[in-house]
Amino acid sequence: MLWNRSAGPPAAFVFACLLSSLAAAQPKPDDGKIDLKLFEKAEIDRSKGCSIALWQANRDPDKDKYAIIFAETLTGQNNARQPARIKIGDKVVTMTRVAVGGKMGGYGLYPYQLYKLGEPDAFAVLDLKLGEIEGEAVDIESGALTLTMPGRQQARVAVKGGAGCMTPAAPAPNEAARMFQRYQVRPAQVPRAFLATAEKKYGCSPEVMKSGITGFQMSEESAIWEVPCQRFNIQANAVYALVYLPDPTTNTRFLSFKGPPGRKRSSEPAELMSPSWDAKSRTVTGISLGRGSGDCGVYERHRVNDEGDFVLVEYREKEACDGKIIKPEQFPLVYRGK
Repeated sequence: MLWNRSAGPPAAFVFACLLSSLAAAQPKPDDGKIDLKLFEKAEIDRSKGCSIALWQANRDPDKDKYAIIFAETLTGQNNARQPARIKIGDKVVTMTRVAVGGKMGGYGLYPYQLYKLGEPDAFAVLDLKLGEIEGEAVDIESGALTLTMPGRQQARVAVKGGAGCMTPAAPAPNEAARMFQRYQVRPAQVPRAFLATAEKKYGCSPEVMKSGITGFQMSEESAIWEVPCQRFNIQANAVYALVYLPDPTTNTRFLSFKGPPGRKRSSEPAELMSPSWDAKSRTVTGISLGRGSGDCGVYERHRVNDEGDFVLVEYREKEACDGKIIKPEQFPLVYRGK
């Protein structure tokens, strides 16, 4: 939903009406307050990538241990928004932008922004004065964050902030390899809804998934999870998901693999057979054999790009199951990426 100054009432008026309607439903003064907290400096890392942060107006995020009250990460070339984060009590709460108003500034910022929290009828409203974009930064000169939750007193905090990207020099190859580290995902980190989706959508066996999910770190806040899915007579397969680690329950995208131009892969788009990784080059290899003797099948390699998607690097296929056994990496070449 988009409100702007050229269609209908001015954005400021619409948001003022929204705040008034929310305030009308507020509880009596002696009812519970929203325990809105500031993040500790160590909890918000803005030294890499692109992000938006708001801090309490009378605090300095560079000097004060506690200052930032709102954080939003932007990813990819199009600065795609990840769920924004605030802190209520000891819990980090995510929320999604659902409406904007006013003239758009840098990094997709608007003077008026409405966010919806996960629980019903819980909203945050940002009323911001935006500065001009300078280089890779936008100052949020002043503003307010208003938080409304059912059965609680409305919380309102004066804020300042900024949006921008940290673009250091490209890391050396060994540094990039260290970032794409393999790790074992703890069972407690895997939401039940995630496993249920893998089972329902891709037919993954709950017993096979219990053998353990492997993660590959994309950044401090995202990773690719390799989910063991099914076991067959001679092979097994896996499916993959790009996971936003602070909130894997609601912000997960299952990935797919593409075949050569004009040719369909022998496996389902979401699965890779008998996967093996070269973490240094961020490349995964899949081998799908036509039968147990291994005299036919597909050999394919895919590389993970900066957005967390798989890009086809090499595709080989031996269609004839003729009893002549060769190594899969020597199957006839069908496609090789540039």
